[in-house]
Amino acid sequence: MASPKVAFHTLGCKVNYYETEALRGLFRREGFEPVDFSEKADVYVINTCTVTHLADRKSRQAVRRAKKRNPASIVAVIGCYPQVNPGAPAFLPEADIVAGTRERFMLPALVRRKLEGEDIAPQVSPYGQGALFEDLPWVPEQERTRAFLKIQDGCNQFCSFCIVPLARGPLRSLPLEKGMEYLREIGRSGYREVILTGIHLGLYGVDLDPPSSLASFLADAVKIPGIERIRLSSIEPADFHDELIRVIKENEKICRHLHIPLQSGDDGILKKMGRPYDTAFYTGLLKRLREGLPDLAVSTDIIVGFPGEEEEQFLQSYSYIKESGFSRLHVFKFSPRRGTRAAEMGNQVLPEVKEKRSRRLLELGEELSRTFQERFLGRKLTVLFEKELEEGTGKVCSDLGAPPVPGRDYRLSEGLTSNYLRVRALTPGNWRGKMGEVLIEKSFQGYLQGTLVNS
Repeated sequence: MASPKVAFHTLGCKVNYYETEALRGLFRREGFEPVDFSEKADVYVINTCTVTHLADRKSRQAVRRAKKRNPASIVAVIGCYPQVNPGAPAFLPEADIVAGTRERFMLPALVRRKLEGEDIAPQVSPYGQGALFEDLPWVPEQERTRAFLKIQDGCNQFCSFCIVPLARGPLRSLPLEKGMEYLREIGRSGYREVILTGIHLGLYGVDLDPPSSLASFLADAVKIPGIERIRLSSIEPADFHDELIRVIKENEKICRHLHIPLQSGDDGILKKMGRPYDTAFYTGLLKRLREGLPDLAVSTDIIVGFPGEEEEQFLQSYSYIKESGFSRLHVFKFSPRRGTRAAEMGNQVLPEVKEKRSRRLLELGEELSRTFQERFLGRKLTVLFEKELEEGTGKVCSDLGAPPVPGRDYRLSEGLTSNYLRVRALTPGNWRGKMGEVLIEKSFQGYLQGTLVNS
């Protein structure tokens, strides 16, 4: 009998992507055959997001696409959307299994029971104090060159706009020893880079007994053999204590890219958001981080159209963002989420105003990214190549203005630098998973191009 086929679709943050990869591994171990979401499968797993109304809509659309692709399939809807929407089964009739953000390791067993004809009740339960970290085991994925590892979950901050604490529960951390065990396995599996993820990553370890910290985790992680880069996902501004900054600066293995959410460049809006800092604090943090790290890339999140944001406050925010020299902007239009304080605030901004402001910031983001990229023209950068875009010596070399070398099979390969610049270069053969020095020669929207100098 053929193995049942399972397909996955993920929306939202890097934590969701890690959890999907872990579930893929669990299903494979239970005898399922993972296939692409575009294929006909026996089981579809949709790992949802609910941070905005758009995320909700995309989650529902993915569910309907799956059921349309194979009406006889089992569709499992998991994650943040059902966790904060207890009525999800009623308005997702295509869903055969509904589960929140807890105890997802049971999902393969639930699917097996459903395949055998059993009705499965919604698996959604609220979080309480004392909730445990869900240790979905790390599993290697051979088609990837970078490994994700979730070491923290949950958030206690309750910003006025954010539904995440309700979707993810209180702060929880992976024990330090278990984290090092996973990192050693990642290093042995041949991965050159690992991305550490979490919902409130900067507070890693505060809930452990004895307490630990992200700085302590990193100090041990950089010693793991085989891993040449450690990349951090989003860290809150208030979590950059002196020890964390010191560890980042003293260890070149830690990638020179930090994602630090700002959300607004206006102090009045930051206060209404419930953010525990102002722009003066954020400016001081940028200065501390950039001292001694001139090539550091800092990207950020921005929300436009927060309740009460007048044009003057938007312009103040715009000016602050422009002056801060970010390498990339992630722009979100404010979306009221039921259960948050901001959803009940007056002076809600009109949708057309949000759209206009969003477009302006997206254009600014492109300008800032281009400015940051162009700083590296004429310089050599180390690139971890992760995929091929084209192959075929003649056409690829001709398009790039490079003479082909007889007997060499050139590919157009793409990868990332430590500071999250996307770089393309000709490589002699398949360089996926390899690192090389590239002399940067041209800048395009979204990527740099150059010549591999150590082939």
